[in-house]
Amino acid sequence: MSKTAPKLKFTGKVKELMCLDSHITILDNKVALIENCKQIIECNDVLARVNTSDFTVEIWGNNLFLNSFSNNNVEVRGVIDTISLTSRSKKERN
Repeated sequence: MSKTAPKLKFTGKVKELMCLDSHITILDNKVALIENCKQIIECNDVLARVNTSDFTVEIWGNNLFLNSFSNNNVEVRGVIDTISLTSRSKKERN
C-alpha cells in the first residue's frame, strides 16, 4: 500500500505560503487580536465587526473598543461575551 499526500487546492497553498490566512488570538475574555484583517465594518460599545479575506468576524460584549489597527491587525478590547465567524461569499470578497 502506498500512502499519498493530501491534495491542497492551489489557492489554498498560495494563501498558506504568503501568510494570507487570518488568525484570531483570544486572551481571556478581555482581548481578541485578529490578524490579516481586511476591513473594519463597525465598532460600538457592544459589537465589533470586521472582515478578513474569508470571514466576517463578530465580537459581542460590553465596553468594546479597538485598541489598535496596524499592519492589517486589529485588537479588540473590552469584556468579550461571544465571537462568531460567518463565511463570506466569493462575490463579497472582491
